[in-house]
Amino acid sequence: MRRPVSWLFVPGAKERYMAKLPEIQPDVAVLDLEDGLDPRDLQAARQRISEILNSKVVPPTHLAVRTHQVGTTEFLDDTAAFGPMLTALLLPKTASPEEVREAGTLLEARGLNHVRIIPMIESAEGLRNAFEILIAHPAVNGVALGGEDLAADLGLPFPVNGNPRISEGRTRLLESARSQLILAAAAARIPWRINSPELSLTDTTVVENAAEAARAHGFTGMLAVHPTQVAALVSGFRPKPPELDRAREIMKASTHDGAHAHQGRLVDEALLRQARNTLEDLDE
Repeated sequence: MRRPVSWLFVPGAKERYMAKLPEIQPDVAVLDLEDGLDPRDLQAARQRISEILNSKVVPPTHLAVRTHQVGTTEFLDDTAAFGPMLTALLLPKTASPEEVREAGTLLEARGLNHVRIIPMIESAEGLRNAFEILIAHPAVNGVALGGEDLAADLGLPFPVNGNPRISEGRTRLLESARSQLILAAAAARIPWRINSPELSLTDTTVVENAAEAARAHGFTGMLAVHPTQVAALVSGFRPKPPELDRAREIMKASTHDGAHAHQGRLVDEALLRQARNTLEDLDE
């Protein structure tokens, strides 16, 4: 599986959403049993997801499930729907390494050793324990930030148009949280680093700009809350022509090892690694 960029929430795996997946083409469809689902539809959603994940029909995209929080009876009930078509498991509100180990043990007991675990960091406690969470089990392959839940846990005021103090303070604190999470993920060698979703449902330019900013911050993908966001996310994470031109230029000019001058600027192994990473992003 190539490194996924777009992670589209599909509430309860409802048929009208699932039917559109071949057209929308997200990298991963996240079949949601938690916040995005009306609790009255929970049992029917579990049944639908069980049928999908245990079907012999190959799905049009990779499938993940967001369950309820580990340690709850709802989580155990959710896991009864798991099947061999499951690619990844998103664990909401993960706050401790023990939650990850419990999920990993359950997957092993079900013979689902291929399923990747993605803790969702959505609280101050989870952020503080991020590195330990990410090294808690070998199945952990990604991490996702739940920005709005984190803002609520931190007690941040609701953003109000026309009040720059609230907006600036909120932005600075959440940017600090993103940085902490990216550093923990890099230290734990976690390849999938997923940003929280942009909440704009109609302005794709806003979504694309948010994706581009997330990529610059070190994220490799982003959650989507609406099908219209998927194409904008893919575009936002794609390296832009000036980046590609510069990366190719540096690679072409670097015909020997060691630091050297190129067009009046120093080029060393660190810059070569960045150029390779940029071109690899394009290939993916």
